[in-house]
Amino acid sequence: MNKKIANQIKLLISSLIPIFIGPILIHFGGLKETYILTILGVIICISAVVMIFMSLFGIINELFKK
Repeated sequence: MNKKIANQIKLLISSLIPIFIGPILIHFGGLKETYILTILGVIICISAVVMIFMSLFGIINELFKK
């Protein structure tokens, strides 16, 4: 397997951490009515989505490289 594909797969696996942490922070921010936790949770969720798209596009580009 190509090293670039392996790095993209590692990025995809590491995006699991913010996928679970973000909604937890949003939930705790809603319970305690603190907007800082809610905003931080939203930022973490957005970063997780960006990480997923970057890794998937990287894998697709490496697989279909000419």
